[in-house]
Amino acid sequence: EVYKGREPQRAGAAALVLLAGTLVFTVAAPDGKAQAAAVPGQVRVLSYNIHDGVNQSGRLDPEGIARVIEGQRAQVVLLQEAGRGSLMSGTTDVGVWLSRRLGMKLIWGPAADGQFGNAILTSLPVRKSGTGRMPRGDWSQIRGYVWARLAVGESTMDVWSTHLEGGDDQAGERSREIAALLRAWGGAPRTLIGGDFNTDAGSPELAAMTDGTDLRSAALGGEPYPTRPDGAVNDWIFGSDGVLVTDYEVPKSEASDHYPVAVTVRIGR
Repeated sequence: EVYKGREPQRAGAAALVLLAGTLVFTVAAPDGKAQAAAVPGQVRVLSYNIHDGVNQSGRLDPEGIARVIEGQRAQVVLLQEAGRGSLMSGTTDVGVWLSRRLGMKLIWGPAADGQFGNAILTSLPVRKSGTGRMPRGDWSQIRGYVWARLAVGESTMDVWSTHLEGGDDQAGERSREIAALLRAWGGAPRTLIGGDFNTDAGSPELAAMTDGTDLRSAALGGEPYPTRPDGAVNDWIFGSDGVLVTDYEVPKSEASDHYPVAVTVRIGR
């Protein structure tokens, strides 16, 4: 079963390199298995909290995640909870495993520590990348983001992956994290920001993503679809000027405790 939107809307390997000063890892794609763009300037993007590769049955199954990504023919995947040998994933470096399995480049950035963070997988050329951490409250986990500037034909697009603080009593913390995220983004055109925002539609902190910015939800002007089995809508993609969203889906899968959010976008110049 797939939740799917229909109407377009303008939305406002094995080499491992540590980029000094940014703590961003890049893994070269080994064999080019990732899907190429069907239409020039068109890109398929997925935002996915992969729960460290642990499925809804509690079993470590990164292959299930890989099959979801392949099924969506994604050229860019914005990952959250992409463990690098975290307690949840055991000794498995899920980000590197997926990069090699899918033949995609990996850009990884830490959040709470060097084993828990966000990542970007892509088959597109990477022009720049970076990462950052959010200010943390007294009782919250350190959160972060990772971004990359990708070549799309003769143009570029920026993509960001982030994961905000959870909990109904943490709205203030999420607001501070969103403010830090927006400052880091700085209003660059042709941008997609995706991730697990840990809050539903209508929350004041989520409204800050679009109030006073040119960002728009990729949900194509309709109600966003549930992104968790309990019906919560925690996972979002926002697009800026220069990005035209032509398709929006939330395909159901048991590969993680979240469903992925999938969009097809066209990039302007």
